[in-house]
Amino acid sequence: MSRALKSNVSKFFALVAALSAGFAAQARAEQPLLSTQDLQALTLSAPLNLINWKVGDQMSYQVSVGFFGKIGSMNKSVAKEEGDTIWIHQEIDLKVQKQVVDMQMSRVDGHVIRIIQDGKDIQVPNDKLEVISQDYGDVTVPAGTFSAIHIIAKTQQVSKIEVWANPADTVMDGALKQIMATQIGEITMELASFKHGS
Repeated sequence: MSRALKSNVSKFFALVAALSAGFAAQARAEQPLLSTQDLQALTLSAPLNLINWKVGDQMSYQVSVGFFGKIGSMNKSVAKEEGDTIWIHQEIDLKVQKQVVDMQMSRVDGHVIRIIQDGKDIQVPNDKLEVISQDYGDVTVPAGTFSAIHIIAKTQQVSKIEVWANPADTVMDGALKQIMATQIGEITMELASFKHGS
């Protein structure tokens, strides 16, 4: 179980990162609901300096997996800037494992450039996201109740990904709640707290 869980958690975080550019772009532009084509286009090509996250921004999550329930936590933060990129540091602390993931993202368009998992480079997922639906509504997580954009998507490898986000009232990508379907059950992350950087 540990190996399958580790693989699915890593895939989950990388895929969610691919949606970050779309969330950030919508928050900056304050546009009405985007079409599927618009959202996909934002993920691929976006205005200069799309990602304006600050070093020190932090988000902490409770992690649950299917019938296992709450199994740990995940903390992510903006660790440093490097040219037109930023490094996101993630520490995953689950009952079955601990994992450290560092991810380099382009500020220009939000795409993931490099992923280092437990000190080793891993391939950046290129599993194209297909947005199934999107709407707006409130979502309640341990950090509070927020208005959010709710996006349901899928990829060739993952049958369903759900993300509720509000980058305007939180930090970084604004991900409040995230769910991914896996063979061992749904992996769910809920925002427990966040902190603004400098």
